[in-house]
Amino acid sequence: MRQAALFPFVLASAFASAQLEVPARLELNGATDADRQVTGLALPTEVDHGASVEADRTNATNHGAATGVNALALALSPAWTAYAPGQRVSFVPQNTNTGSSTLNVNGLGAIPLLKDVNVPLDSGDLRPGLPVHAVYDGATFQVVNQLYPACPVGFSAVNRNICIADLPNDTLSWYGSVNRCANLGARLCTFQEWLQGCIKLPAFVTTVVDYEWVDSGANYNNMAKNMGWNDTATSGNCTFGSRQVPSTKFRSRCCYDR
Repeated sequence: MRQAALFPFVLASAFASAQLEVPARLELNGATDADRQVTGLALPTEVDHGASVEADRTNATNHGAATGVNALALALSPAWTAYAPGQRVSFVPQNTNTGSSTLNVNGLGAIPLLKDVNVPLDSGDLRPGLPVHAVYDGATFQVVNQLYPACPVGFSAVNRNICIADLPNDTLSWYGSVNRCANLGARLCTFQEWLQGCIKLPAFVTTVVDYEWVDSGANYNNMAKNMGWNDTATSGNCTFGSRQVPSTKFRSRCCYDR
């Protein structure tokens, strides 16, 4: 059974340009669902306007595009008149930030944007087109969503900054491996990244079937570093490594910066 709703609202007549204010009790008790609803509500433009389900679902009152690089400005409608703890906002940056950042909503003043409770944003945390959700805690805007994007298909996260290929590339020289990764918009993994991926990802070592090039010095003239194998190996190992002539062809893995 639907309960009666008590609320004041403004009823616009289809036959007159005037509006009728109804501050009394209104019961939606028609025979069908179509007779028990209020439709045609516009998006709210003032703080005392009613909001439709559409306005709530689209975050119309607390979402917008944020301009600026590190000093971001956001214009909401209806405009906030003051900051208050618990306010939530979502915005889409128009630029990549280069360091710690602030958010100024409707000209009320620049408020620090923090992550992980008390950590200022790093360069690149804000990226064009990637939404950010934040809550005002009374002193700062706390970012509550993940700031870095997911790894591409075929890559897994080594840490919050790096994605590594799940499978090695075909055999190429060290030079060819570097170029192959660059052509993918990635880069040849370093020794540290390769080792971290091998240790962290359970299935990684099972895909190591021979030496793999890494982008680290071999500490030897005219040699390049590789990992995962040695002269006595019969299977891959995270701590095995060696050095080889760069023109020799071996497998390799690309890494992405998240």
